[in-house]
Amino acid sequence: MEVDQSVDQERGRFATPTLEVENIGGIDSTKVSFTPGVTLLTGENATNRTSLLRALGGAIGGSSAFLKRDSDVGRVAFEVNGTRYEREYQRNGGSVNVVGDPYTDDETIVDLFVTLLEDNPIRRAIRGNDDLTELLLAPIDTDELEREIEQLRAERDTIDERLTEIDRERKRLPNLEEKREELRTEIAELETELEDVQQSIEAKEDEGEKSAEVEALVDEIETVQSEIEETKNEIRTQSEIKSELQKELNEVREELTDLDRQEAELAELNEDIERLQGRESELSATINELSTIVNQNQSILGGEGSALLDIAADDDVYSSLDPSSQSLECWTCGNQVERGTVANRLEDLEDLVASKRDELNQVRQDLSDRKSARKSIERTVQKHERLTEREQELKDELNRRTSSIDSLESRIEELRDDLTDHQQDLEQLDTGELSDDPSIYETASQLEYQRGSLEKELRGVEDEIDEIEYLLSKYDDLERRRDDISERLTTLRSKVEKIEKSTVETFNTHMDEVLEQLQYDNIERVWLERHNRRGETSFELHVVREDEGGSVYEDAVTHLSESEREVVGLVVSLAGYLAHDVARLVPLIILDSLEAIDAERIAELTEYFSGHTDFLILALLEEDARHLPDRYARVAAQAELT
Repeated sequence: MEVDQSVDQERGRFATPTLEVENIGGIDSTKVSFTPGVTLLTGENATNRTSLLRALGGAIGGSSAFLKRDSDVGRVAFEVNGTRYEREYQRNGGSVNVVGDPYTDDETIVDLFVTLLEDNPIRRAIRGNDDLTELLLAPIDTDELEREIEQLRAERDTIDERLTEIDRERKRLPNLEEKREELRTEIAELETELEDVQQSIEAKEDEGEKSAEVEALVDEIETVQSEIEETKNEIRTQSEIKSELQKELNEVREELTDLDRQEAELAELNEDIERLQGRESELSATINELSTIVNQNQSILGGEGSALLDIAADDDVYSSLDPSSQSLECWTCGNQVERGTVANRLEDLEDLVASKRDELNQVRQDLSDRKSARKSIERTVQKHERLTEREQELKDELNRRTSSIDSLESRIEELRDDLTDHQQDLEQLDTGELSDDPSIYETASQLEYQRGSLEKELRGVEDEIDEIEYLLSKYDDLERRRDDISERLTTLRSKVEKIEKSTVETFNTHMDEVLEQLQYDNIERVWLERHNRRGETSFELHVVREDEGGSVYEDAVTHLSESEREVVGLVVSLAGYLAHDVARLVPLIILDSLEAIDAERIAELTEYFSGHTDFLILALLEEDARHLPDRYARVAAQAELT
């Protein structure tokens, strides 16, 4: 196959992509390149145009391609901008495995909004008047949104705690500043008193040499008093810490009690997930096999490629007048069967495939829900483990603090005994000339100790003030970060709603424009309405007709003609393509099975779609393609691709 290269090269964000196909659908081997703009795959039925489009969808990342029935290995490759993306289809017993790297891993996007073939889920939903909500919102990763929201909430809670702490500390600041001034005043008064005592001591020492023994005792008393006070402070500190530890331990134990109940739920979820994953694999394999059979039978009935078998030699002239009564050789058992029987069986198979796809979608939804619930519980279980470790740490720390307090209290008793002994020694000591006033040294010692204690307390108060002032300097930054988080949370919560509204607005706008261009008689409007009840979104499709008298009335979607339904399905898919900005990921749309739409409207629809994607590739019969402009690139499909 060769593509006409005389097409406008200015469009598109990458150069001419190339597709290689081996043993896919009805194709043995082919290679084709596409230029930006519109490419028409032209030809009669049974020329493997659909197989080529399915292969392209598979190479991009969708599930449309299927392995040739008489081959064990098939391959599709998509090369663009010097990068090659390749997938291989391997038959393995009763199933086909697909390996390799497609252009994108987002199969959902490709299947819903890029590969708009006959079995496209949105087109099928319109034909069956099924709900569109899950299909149009399928690309939204709600799990990822919820994870980001949860992380932001946790950060916001942490900031709120810090802001609350700073506010609490802010309230303490006036009292601390008042305390600082009081301590400074007390220290100044003590220094004045101490100066008077020191002057008295100096005067007495001028009268006689101070006893070295008295001085040593006074120093000992001062040291013991200081150690007693420090030990008391340490006991208070340890007691406060112990109280906080006990409070935290109680909170941890309460939380652990609540978390214990979720472990059983996690085990049950794991069983459900394992069961659903097994069912998902079974359904995927079944759908793949059934799709192969359906496509093979479609090829037989349409005469595509080598799959078309000759009419049985014993068919008479009358059967030739009724194609449904003509006989074919069954490709599975070799017996002669009527075309009508194959067609009826094919309808049953198509219904079965649709049913299995619906079941698969439900299984995947259930699986996604279970996995989301499991992630939440797994985070809870991890938290349980952390809390259990923290519980043990708290118990160990409480025991250590209790032991420390006991040791400190014993030490205080020892110090008090030492202090009593030193004071008695000082009272009994014969100090000669100083015996009339031995307490002057003790007074000086006590004043020195009191000044030291006050200075230490002052340093502590000043440190607290500095810390609070530092926290206050961070307050505005924390508030700004909290505002940013709140704004981001609002954005995330409204993201899905924005996409929902955008999808509805996009569809309604484009549907109005398409209907105006295609000029369907008596269709006044087709529009999509969004409902949101108790947080659950749904979409409702409306059809408004106009009667001969000019009056408008709402009609059922099922009353649309086949052509009208196909157009609506295509525009819904285009709305999803635009609302989810699919062109940023895959700037390409594939169209097929447009026979229900007349040639003039196909031309209008092609022109309209081409304005919203870089590459539009569609399969058309020769008689339909003749109505489209010559500026479009054309691929002349052959009966067999080699």
